Amino acid sequence: MKQIGIEGFFWWFGVVEDRKDPEKLGRVKVRIYNFHGDKTDTPTNDLQWAFIIMQPTSASNQKVGLSPTGLMEGSTVFGFFADGQNGQMPMVLGSLPGIPDKDVSKHDVTPLARENNSINKSLIGPEPSSSYGSLYPFNRVYQSESGHVIEIDDTPNKERIHIYHKTGTYTEINYDGRKVSKIVDDNIEVILKNDILYVQGNSNTEIKGSVQVVVDGNVNVRVKGNYSLQVDGDLKINGKTINLNNGSKGAARIDDTADTGDSGNPPGTNRIESGSSTVFIGD
Repeated sequence: MKQIGIEGFFWWFGVVEDRKDPEKLGRVKVRIYNFHGDKTDTPTNDLQWAFIIMQPTSASNQKVGLSPTGLMEGSTVFGFFADGQNGQMPMVLGSLPGIPDKDVSKHDVTPLARENNSINKSLIGPEPSSSYGSLYPFNRVYQSESGHVIEIDDTPNKERIHIYHKTGTYTEINYDGRKVSKIVDDNIEVILKNDILYVQGNSNTEIKGSVQVVVDGNVNVRVKGNYSLQVDGDLKINGKTINLNNGSKGAARIDDTADTGDSGNPPGTNRIESGSSTVFIGD
């Protein structure tokens, strides 16, 4: 084999035909224009595995850095042979987007980067419409095969960050810093230490289902203004001791004994015979 790097730079264009690298190194098989011929001349299985030259900001060492996966069957790529004209050590330097058959519907660049918001969201409740307002070429978009999307949009006065899951779950931060999040399935959050929430404005919560809150410690709620509680059904309060307004005297119930001071009856022999029909007191 000739010494690598000594002879001329043998570069080429080609099309990816296989990406199922048995060693899972991100290698691909490329049919190189004017070199391999068609599949009759060189079957896909006979093509050499081409390494992907990663960007220098990726360590590509000891599990650190970006994965070399991303190219897919049909991708047009540019590369070179590390062994020159021997043509046995192909290296891929990059991919090239295009417009096959000059048909815009087959455009290789996602519409999101071409001033076309191709994500249709079904709005629900207070969910606002998307802040999309991209102008070419300011929107940097990553779109996966299944439909996941990451947008970093630098369009002047329409800057956004948008992370979208193909199911419709997403987070979008618009140009003035407003954040909108939508979750189409369960939302599970686990916090192993403290949780602090500070709201400088108002807070509104609407829950269509039921709520269960379990607190192992104490709960302290302070309202500096008024507190209004509206319960359309029954309201049940159970506690070892219930103290209202720092009271020190026990509440009276129907059938509790009472000292009314009636003449002829000893203290504590009278009973309360009536009370509220909507407020009930237990022990």
